[in-house]
Amino acid sequence: MPHAIEMKDGKLLTPFGIRDLLEAVSDYAGEELAREIEEYIDTNVADIDDYEKEFDRLEQENERLADHYRGVLNDIREEVDALDTLLHDTRLNRTRMQGAVKIIRQMIHREL
Repeated sequence: MPHAIEMKDGKLLTPFGIRDLLEAVSDYAGEELAREIEEYIDTNVADIDDYEKEFDRLEQENERLADHYRGVLNDIREEVDALDTLLHDTRLNRTRMQGAVKIIRQMIHREL
């Protein structure tokens, strides 16, 4: 949304884009400075586009990793629930409990 800028001579400028600002720079500070600023902006906008693409790529990678770890934690939770069920059973089946612990350990070691 454009807003008014008071110039040094008291005039108000309402820029609607970068071109309006560059025109004001040209009027008040000269054509050469306006060109320098325009070149600087062109160079840095290209850099910003590259950074935004990299940021988007990293964001997707983070989402993929978060999904992976969420899946791993859900698998571990299922094994812990199974182990808890075995612990509350009337007959303690140590072999099945050791198997559940082994599976949990394998999941953890695989992620480390």
